[in-house]
Parts: sequence; structure tokens; C-alpha cells
Amino acid sequence: MSIEAISWALNRAPIPTCRKDASSLAVVLIGLANHADPYGRNAFPSAATLTRYTRLSESTVRRSLDRLEALGLITPSDPAIVAAHIKRADRRPQGWDLQLSLGGVDNPPNGVSPRHPADLDGVSSAPNGVSSAGERGVTTTPEPSYNPSRNRPARERAPETARSPLPPVCGQCDARESDPVSARVVWDADDRCTPCPRCHPSRIGGAR
Repeated sequence: MSIEAISWALNRAPIPTCRKDASSLAVVLIGLANHADPYGRNAFPSAATLTRYTRLSESTVRRSLDRLEALGLITPSDPAIVAAHIKRADRRPQGWDLQLSLGGVDNPPNGVSPRHPADLDGVSSAPNGVSSAGERGVTTTPEPSYNPSRNRPARERAPETARSPLPPVCGQCDARESDPVSARVVWDADDRCTPCPRCHPSRIGGAR
């Protein structure tokens, strides 16, 4: 099984969508890709196997193979490779090579690699702190985008005298003077706690 071939068959194989048999062509092509190598070569599942994969009739599978070949999406593979795997000549199926170079940016024509999508917007795709080659061999190190001192100034800690003092203990709850307001609660008979209404009345009545 080849992930590369299956990905091509699923996403990039140029099967005309206007054809009535587009669905059967696609599913047969995926079945072939399941047996191809990473370069799309030497896929030779039997017609019975493709019939099981696709739930199509054997005649529809064979007709789809002929049409895929006519579209140039598959070509016959080397018979010697099939013979090396299957000794009995009467049991050898037709081998196929998938043309992964068709219909996708992963295999561009003329061997020209496409630009990274970020480069098309004028944004460098080089990771932070990694030197990238410029013109005439000059290397440039991009400035890290995260700079706390420049982009997000550190928040200065408020002096101790500027902090709001804790309100005094009300006496209704069993809190201590050093307990924060959130810890000042009262307990009912069912052993459930509720915020002390005297220490923080703003939380009573569902206030948030």
C-alpha cells in the first residue's frame, strides 16, 4: 500500500467530473493505488480483488481500467515484475503504473517546485532563528517574531502598598484575617458551603 498513491487518487487525479462514470473510475483508481508503490508503480490486483473493493461488477471494473488507460491516468507496467511475484502465467493479472505526475502540485511539470503559500503573500516561511540563504550566498537570520520586551511589555508588579487590603473578618464565618475573600464561606446543615454574605455580598444572588 502506498499513502502517496492513495493521496493522489483521492485528491489530485484529474478524472473529469462531468463523466457519468467518474465515480466508478475514481474508486477503481483508489483500488489500484492501494497496491502501488510510493511512485505509483507495479499495481497488479486481480479483477476479483478490485470487484471486492469497489462493489462493482467485474465487467464494470475491466471497463473502468480501459477508460483510465485511455485517459492516461494508468499505463501497463513491466510484465516481468508481475511474473517475478506470480509464478503461474495463467494467474497473472495486468499490472499498472499510476501517473502521479498528473493533476497535482506535489508533482509539478518540468520539475519546478511551487513556492510555499506563505511566500506568495510576501511572508517568509523560514522558521524563527534559522538562517536562510539570500542573494549571492548571504545568509540572513530573521528576527524572532516573539519579543516580550517589544511586542508585549511585561506587566510591572504593583507595589504591596497599592494592593487592595483584605476586608476585616465579619464574624459570621469562621475565616481568619489572612484568608482571601474567596475562602470566606458559611456551611449549612447539609454540609454545603456558600459564600459568606457579609464578606463578599456581590456574589450572592448569582452575581458573577
